[in-house]
Amino acid sequence: MGKMAVLGAGMMGTATAAHLARRGHEVNLWGTELDKDIIDALRKGKEHPTLHSPLPLNIRLFQATELEEAVDKRNIVIIAVISSAVGKIIQRAEAFFKKGTIVVNVAKGLPSHPHLTLCDLIKEKISSRLLDGVQIVGMGGPARANELIREIHTEVVFGARIMEEAKSCCCAFRNSRFRTNATTDMIGVELCAAMKNAFAIVIGICDGLGQPVDNTKAALMSQAVVEMSRIILPLGGRLETISGPAGVGDLYLTVQSGRNGALGRLLGQGMKIEEALEKMKGQTIEGYATARGMHRLAKRLEKKGELDLNKDLPLFRELYAVLYEGKPARRVIKDYWGRHLSAAK
Repeated sequence: MGKMAVLGAGMMGTATAAHLARRGHEVNLWGTELDKDIIDALRKGKEHPTLHSPLPLNIRLFQATELEEAVDKRNIVIIAVISSAVGKIIQRAEAFFKKGTIVVNVAKGLPSHPHLTLCDLIKEKISSRLLDGVQIVGMGGPARANELIREIHTEVVFGARIMEEAKSCCCAFRNSRFRTNATTDMIGVELCAAMKNAFAIVIGICDGLGQPVDNTKAALMSQAVVEMSRIILPLGGRLETISGPAGVGDLYLTVQSGRNGALGRLLGQGMKIEEALEKMKGQTIEGYATARGMHRLAKRLEKKGELDLNKDLPLFRELYAVLYEGKPARRVIKDYWGRHLSAAK
């Protein structure tokens, strides 16, 4: 069995560590400065404060000041922090990587320009002494932490530039309740993982309107998949990734519950974006920042003549107007359907 380190003791990091420990791996769980109280509680044998589940006893726990000890001699290092912290964490940790280390990104978001994906950002932050000897893999798919830690049946996709690198992660993670797939479509896996968070916000708006809207939500989910493909395919992703667990599967899960949908519900109830963000202060809402990154990518494609933002991404255009241009969320559904009527004339 392998030696692994999970960086980030939030819900996903801790659930991933628990899964790998149950697989028989030697697992170190390292917490950032923000995770200090969590690591303290776990060291005392208490439950994780948000997962409310005990951890396997064979997980070793490390505070932020113990990064070298946590990462040293690990074969696989899993990055499980918020997307905005990925670059900083890699900069701190890469000094302790060894040649042959596999870095698995489970964070879901878009980096700032000029990077396309978080895996691209990770590659840039790894020093030249190690770059050729470190394998970078992205994980996507519907894997909710509070179900993963309870060993509910789950399926994910590992994307890497070389198939064998993705397959090695499949072998490390899979068991009878955790199904894995390998692909060389790293771009598709990473972009699906990020973009579904943004679309979950606009679908969440429906739930905030105070009436049954299953017809509407189903239509918006279908349109979200179409618009994801219109951005991802020109950037090098593949349709089978978008239509599989990393795309449709993860979008479905994120729409069912989660912080991105919760933000949408507050907006649908009539809150302005500033009010909704304030109400959810302290919670990570990846879709909000992701929408800005998606807009940047769409404008890049539009400049190349590969996309018309208003025509090809009508649902995303409505979402962006709510998040960044002050549009009332309650107008989104009416205006989106109105676009369809205008186009038919």
